[in-house]
Amino acid sequence: MGILEMKHISKAFSGVYANEDISLSVAKGEIHALLGENGAGKTTLMNILFGIYSADQGEIFWKGEEVHFPSPKAAIESGIGMVHQHFSLVQKLSVLDNIILGLETGGKALNRGQAREQILSLAEKYGLKVNPSALVNQLSVGQQQRVEILKALYRNVDLLILDEPTGVLTPSETEHFFEVLRKLKEEGYAVIIITHRMSEIMSISDRVTILRDGKKIIDLVTAETNPAELSNYMIGRQLNSGFVTEGKSSEEKALVLNHVSIIKPKQPEFLSDICLDIKKGEVLGIAGVDGNGQKELAEVIAGVRKATEGKIEFCGEDIAKDTVKQRFKKGISYISDDRHADGLVLAMNVEENLMLRDYDRQPYSRLSFMNKKLMKNRAAAAIEDYKIKTSGTSKGDTIVRLMSGGNQQKVIVAREVSENAKLVIANQPTRGLDIGATEFVRQVLMNHRNKGGSVLLISADLEEIMALSDRIAVMFGGRIMGVLDREHVTMEKIGLMMGGITEEEIRK
Repeated sequence: MGILEMKHISKAFSGVYANEDISLSVAKGEIHALLGENGAGKTTLMNILFGIYSADQGEIFWKGEEVHFPSPKAAIESGIGMVHQHFSLVQKLSVLDNIILGLETGGKALNRGQAREQILSLAEKYGLKVNPSALVNQLSVGQQQRVEILKALYRNVDLLILDEPTGVLTPSETEHFFEVLRKLKEEGYAVIIITHRMSEIMSISDRVTILRDGKKIIDLVTAETNPAELSNYMIGRQLNSGFVTEGKSSEEKALVLNHVSIIKPKQPEFLSDICLDIKKGEVLGIAGVDGNGQKELAEVIAGVRKATEGKIEFCGEDIAKDTVKQRFKKGISYISDDRHADGLVLAMNVEENLMLRDYDRQPYSRLSFMNKKLMKNRAAAAIEDYKIKTSGTSKGDTIVRLMSGGNQQKVIVAREVSENAKLVIANQPTRGLDIGATEFVRQVLMNHRNKGGSVLLISADLEEIMALSDRIAVMFGGRIMGVLDREHVTMEKIGLMMGGITEEEIRK
């Protein structure tokens, strides 16, 4: 018997099975991958183990004893830690306070200085460097993920559940993190990793359990399988080897940034002297280690942030003072890297979230009255076209909070990549998506480009940047290190520029 045994677990929401008769075994000293499309039931199964949900049927055995964790607190106290895909951090607290939040001290005052030293030691040891004094709301998404991982490691867990932990890490950071997992494995810890990246599964896992539509399909020994077999079991088909690209970009510029900066007193520069243009019918990729100004660049173009210096022109018009709504009406759409904070209203349903941009525009709204029939038709078309998995009979009524992260992302993409969009700002558009959904979203962006639209693609996935982009700009410290044409791009060049070396310095 392994350290963990889940037997015949079933869980339904609104009469639809999220998990149906699933059994899972994990041994000490094993890294076990959980693979499946978005909505396959992976996170639900782990949430049952972690005490967030209760199973309708089935049994859980932990260290040989049958258990039922009524809450995450009970699971943590028993030695199970979980790093969620969407962060469980208090934004206005510091890194230190988030990591020690909820710890039992036996009535004694917590030694904050000692806790700080322990956190710094863990961060240094595992390459997860963060400032313990920094407020979480000042950190990038990638840095917040590091806090979540440190939070779990700080509690000395026996089993670590990681839900898409590398989605915000660069390739080098991922390899460093995998070294952490290998060390934990050597010390006898058990690890469950949910990931959609085949290369990661083949590199780090010992065994793989594949789920599809809420059911377990198969258990495999990683050393005895391959990515093609995993893909076939997961989605039941072969993936496309490339993307359909048609025509060349126009020389006409859709967007021009001239010497754009965001500078605030007593704070480091968010953006510094950005000169950049995006052509019509072009995908411009933005590469760089997360937290080097990519999000600020996206937000200053979308209108979420205001530039303190410089000029922004869109289709020949100065838009620097325009609001987000005004820019959207002119054709600028925004897919945020944080779908929960910026992209969705989680308490609303699919139909309502699809209308967030157009609720006050004809033909959906007239004289303050909403056309419910058109809204339902729009939702039905988006669900069909984007293969959005929903529950219940009226699919547009599915509450977004109850959907998987990948299907939530599809709702955002369906809303933002519209016929009215001239420029789509796509910040980490495939983060957390399975390989089938990733392929689909990438082709959606390419289709937009092929029709003459522009795409600003920001991604921590260098393979994605290199596969989709016509040109690639590299950011470091809020600056543009250089812009490379596709035919002049090499991994070596991008790597040097991501480290702060300009294109001019490389040429020398």
